[in-house]
Amino acid sequence: MRSLARAAAAVGALSVLVAGSATAQANTPVPGTGVFEPLCTPTDPGLEELSGMAALGDRIFAIGDSGNDEVVLEMDFDCVVRGRIPVPIDPYDVEDLGSHAGLLILADTGDNRRARETVAFITLDPESGDGTLHRVTFPDGPHDAEAVLVDPNGRLFVVTKELLGPSSVYTSEGGQTISDLAEPGPTPLTRVGTVRTGDTSTSGFNSVMFTGGAVSADGSVLALRSYTDVYLYRIGDDGIGAALTESEPLRVPTPHQPQGESVMFTDGGDLVIGSEAQGGTLPPLYVMRGVVDGMTPDDPAAAEEATSTASNGVVLWGGVGMVAVALVILVGFRVRRR
Repeated sequence: MRSLARAAAAVGALSVLVAGSATAQANTPVPGTGVFEPLCTPTDPGLEELSGMAALGDRIFAIGDSGNDEVVLEMDFDCVVRGRIPVPIDPYDVEDLGSHAGLLILADTGDNRRARETVAFITLDPESGDGTLHRVTFPDGPHDAEAVLVDPNGRLFVVTKELLGPSSVYTSEGGQTISDLAEPGPTPLTRVGTVRTGDTSTSGFNSVMFTGGAVSADGSVLALRSYTDVYLYRIGDDGIGAALTESEPLRVPTPHQPQGESVMFTDGGDLVIGSEAQGGTLPPLYVMRGVVDGMTPDDPAAAEEATSTASNGVVLWGGVGMVAVALVILVGFRVRRR
């Protein structure tokens, strides 16, 4: 667990939590669905630092960070851990988890001090336990990144985590898929642009420090999450890069979580979010049902109604952006010891 994340999460404890209807943008796409509801509550200590999740069929795979990223946990949708898969390649700081073609993709992209010459992706076969290492480099110097997106073809997109200013999107130079990347590399990344988040000024403090990402199984919707919200984007013909940099998302406030860093889609199109424990009891996973099926980009009336429904009753964080910055400066950064 890193100090930067602790500082940002601590804002929630200092803020005045306001329950009620949020004034989220009625942008398309819109999930015609209800609020987040508890799915299940983990009990295994291996999930105390939960940082990434991915679903394969009826199984959830989860991984922690900062010393808890050497094993991937396999659990049912009741949060009962059924197995543990050792990561065959020593990771530095795994911050997200994706999947493609039955393989898990571990995003070893954490870099709080922006000091790593390379970051990496580790592919892991959950059946055999075999893995491969693919190092990559940013074209403009080191970045901390906790959100990785994988399209149905296996192409990777990395979204940086920024304290101030917009996040950037990177992808492999030449559009290589995960299977095309050199082993161990490095393969250069190329910058796509900056993430559009829409108008976040309408209510309270809305974090745009992205801590996790996911793409739906059919490749039609992507989610970026922060400590306070999930941003949903519809993926068009031009792909993930264009969706993030050119389209307006729907911002859906999340229930308060100690340190929310993980998000995934189920095969059926539900959206699931999880959180680190931050030293307390393990928090529940939350699910929003039917997000993918509920995207209605061509119906403005349904969009407005769905936006109101999705935001109603969710706990929002107060307007404490300046406190967040002060906390981060005071706490500083801590680097994981390998």
